[in-house]
Amino acid sequence: MGRRHRRSGTRGRAGRRAGLAPACLLTFVLGLVPGAARQGAAAATLTEHMDIACTQQAIAALHCDYRLLEGGTLQSAAAELDGTVVAGEHATRYPGPRDTTAVLVLVDTSDPARQPVVARIIAQLDELLDAARPHHRFGLARFDSKLEVLAAPGSTADTFRAAAAGLSATGRTTELYRNVREAVRLLGKSEATRRVLLVFSDGLAEDFAYHHDDVVDAAREDGVVIHGIGYPRSVAQSVALQTIRRLSDETGGLYVQADPIGHTLPPGVFRRLLAAADSGGVLRFDLAALLGADAAGAVDLTLAFQTSGQSFLVLVPVLIPREPDRAAPQAAPPVDATHTAAPPAPRHVAQAAPDAAATAPAAAASWRWILLALLTAILAALLVVIVRLRRNGGARNGADGSSPLAWMVRADARRQRHPIDKTPWRIGRGRNNDLVLDDHSVSRLHAEVRRNEDGQLTLNDLESLNGVFVNDNRIDAIQLREGDDVDIGDVRLQFTLKDEHYANQDATVVVRTRTPL
Repeated sequence: MGRRHRRSGTRGRAGRRAGLAPACLLTFVLGLVPGAARQGAAAATLTEHMDIACTQQAIAALHCDYRLLEGGTLQSAAAELDGTVVAGEHATRYPGPRDTTAVLVLVDTSDPARQPVVARIIAQLDELLDAARPHHRFGLARFDSKLEVLAAPGSTADTFRAAAAGLSATGRTTELYRNVREAVRLLGKSEATRRVLLVFSDGLAEDFAYHHDDVVDAAREDGVVIHGIGYPRSVAQSVALQTIRRLSDETGGLYVQADPIGHTLPPGVFRRLLAAADSGGVLRFDLAALLGADAAGAVDLTLAFQTSGQSFLVLVPVLIPREPDRAAPQAAPPVDATHTAAPPAPRHVAQAAPDAAATAPAAAASWRWILLALLTAILAALLVVIVRLRRNGGARNGADGSSPLAWMVRADARRQRHPIDKTPWRIGRGRNNDLVLDDHSVSRLHAEVRRNEDGQLTLNDLESLNGVFVNDNRIDAIQLREGDDVDIGDVRLQFTLKDEHYANQDATVVVRTRTPL
């Protein structure tokens, strides 16, 4: 491999949310678990329209803190149970006189080649400040391999602008997940009513110790909404932007993509993002009319919402007690001070057994919760088994169960085989590739295998930093043939159309020659 000079250790040039039904199904399952709808417990739900957390602060009072993901104004809200409808009313609207929204801007400053993008972002941050309202508190941070806070949340506009003017792309690697998670934790410590993280990035994630779920879990725990602003390097490399799009989707934020050539953003985009962060408030539902309903106990309450452009439903678990005259204990008879109290019953005398008719429904309900919990656990276990079986089967068969088109084999002692089971089939250092090569000489999105009009497989360089070599010749695109040596950065592979059974067969050996008669 020492035939060419390589540059290693540099960053390669690479590069909704679950719908209403899944969200409602999750809430319904929570309502079936004993204790999930206990008094005072918050039930949080994220749908494609709203982020809402409801708390039953008293038996007859339900308070729901909500935010509309796209912004706007809620026109009406109502709660329904078994045909009984209760109108909701706003206890407060956001923002109130004492509310503040902390906004931390996080800019990806890795890769010096992205300096034109960073310069454009600096100008766009002025537009962000122009769209701000008095209750917004801004901060600024940059990241590549580490996070650096340039202006703490709550800084003045002049301090923010001065810090933004010093932004420059100087980093070499992008530890996106770790640094976004760290920014979430930093924002979570701020004294604010709501917290928003604006991530300006190309979506490349070159860290492996932290993952997508680590960021989402931290954001949901600290009440942070992530808005993603994506800057694609090219049309072919825009797939990397799915990283920040998913972070936005799964934390209740919005995603906006810049123009890949001029890096411009849609008009009014920052007003839209801030309006989405500032919508909503606290709704109050008086549940007195639902007390004593036939569906008493832990039940799912249907909340219906109407905005100017859409209507939608959310299920929330609540606790509805039985009718007061049935549930309230009988008052003890008055004590007559002129009579002495009766002596206690002897220890050997059995106490009266509880009414079997009264305890039977409670016992049946308990068994129902236990059975439902067991069924849920069994279904989850079956899902895990199915996923693992599919993953294990995928090493030999294609995504649709067919045989792979070809294989890439690592040219080392292990000779690990990687099936090319679909096209395009991407190769790179990023975790979203079909073949992940954990080597710093490999770009985040390095190359891909495609199928041409004749059905032949071709290898294409995706503007990688260190290039793609086939049989020691640098290529932009080439048709692959049996036995080709393929160099991706400093990693050598071999292309083959022969399956592992053929490869494991011993070669024919001449043991004796004989002159024919």
